[in-house]
Amino acid sequence: MKLVGMSLDAARLKATGQGFECSPGATLNSVQMDDGVHRWLQTECSKKNLELLCPQMRSIVLNVDPESQKVVAVGKPVTSHACF
Repeated sequence: MKLVGMSLDAARLKATGQGFECSPGATLNSVQMDDGVHRWLQTECSKKNLELLCPQMRSIVLNVDPESQKVVAVGKPVTSHACF
């Protein structure tokens, strides 16, 4: 899912259109990247699949420039398994 360069609202809309639920707000955090530490707004989007034997939760973090309100990076997707 390509979200970099989109406004926060547009990125949330695109993510929810693909089954993700995004947190309503964003928090200002220090984020370590290859080019240094940045102060970005972060919001998490996640979705669950409801498989009975091995349900999964997928989540991504949107990193947003607080001045432009544009997504500047997307955290790598994380998949959690809870197999029974």
